Amino acid sequence: MEILSNPFCATGAALPNGSVLTFGGNGAIGPGGMIGSVKNPAGSGAYDATYGDYDGTKAIRVLNPCSSGQDFNSSGCQWYDNPQTLSMQKQRWYSTAETLPDGSVVLIGGFVNGGYVNRNFPNVDPAYEGGAAEPTYEFYPSKGPAKVMNFMIETSGLNSFSLAWTLSSGNMFVQANLSTSA
Repeated sequence: MEILSNPFCATGAALPNGSVLTFGGNGAIGPGGMIGSVKNPAGSGAYDATYGDYDGTKAIRVLNPCSSGQDFNSSGCQWYDNPQTLSMQKQRWYSTAETLPDGSVVLIGGFVNGGYVNRNFPNVDPAYEGGAAEPTYEFYPSKGPAKVMNFMIETSGLNSFSLAWTLSSGNMFVQANLSTSA
């Protein structure tokens, strides 16, 4: 199945209607792991001509349920991946996605691009780790601007794939590094 953007280290969620979504991923990477051949203003690869992939750090990819009898090669069973019309507000690599009771998805934290390791000691910038961390949350579909999630800063800021569960109370239980919050 064809996709346009780089989904490496993306996160995923399922919607009540059966659609599957992936959020974020890696910048466009060329041969030998080099940054894509065409750069974007943030300095990561916007596109790589060799592999034909686009920067996936803001990507939202949607796979809607196929109709009965359709195979994966038919036009109804393909990923929708168009960063020009559907994307997140923030770059996210190793972020968290949790489907909420109203059918929306909350996207939490992550890095702004690939290759970071959380071993900053002493940690002098727990919020943004010198530009590597994204300590915010946002929603799909959007419910307004992305907001800082203080828990992500308190647990170091550079958190990959934090764990999140929606509780029956409507609250969310989140775990990052060695801490939890509800």
